[in-house]
Amino acid sequence: MTKLGFVVASAMLTVLIGVSASAHHSGAIYFEGTKLEHKNVTVVSYTLVNPHGRLVYTFTDEAGNKVEWTAELQSANYSRRMGLDPSSFSPGQTLSSVTGAPSRSGAPFIRLDRVVFENGNIAQLTGPDRGIIRAGAK
Repeated sequence: MTKLGFVVASAMLTVLIGVSASAHHSGAIYFEGTKLEHKNVTVVSYTLVNPHGRLVYTFTDEAGNKVEWTAELQSANYSRRMGLDPSSFSPGQTLSSVTGAPSRSGAPFIRLDRVVFENGNIAQLTGPDRGIIRAGAK
C-alpha cells in the first residue's frame, strides 16, 4: 500500500469511527427534545455505574395508577462531578419531582435532567447551572 493510500484509508476509518461514536452519544436519537416532569415520586432503586447510571422510581399517574419509570443518568464520573454519589438516592425515598427528556419509543424511560429533593435541594444535571443547588441558594 502506498503512503497516500494508507493516509486516505486511515482518514476514512477515523471519520467512520467518529460518526458511530457521535451517533451513540447523541441523546436526540433516543430521547425527545421536550421535557417531562413527574411529581411526588418514590425511589425504587439507584445505581451509579458506567456507562450510565439509573434511577428507577414510581409515581401515581393521572388515572390513579402506580407506574414505574427509569431515568438514565450520565456516566458515574460525570454524575459525581455534578454532586451525586452512591448515597444520593435510596429505596423508599420521596422526591418532589424528576424531570427529563422522554424516550422516543414511548417506553417509560427518560434522560434525567433535574431532581428536586423534598428538602428543596436541586440536582441540576444539564444546562449552565449544573450541580447541586442548595435550598434557598438561588
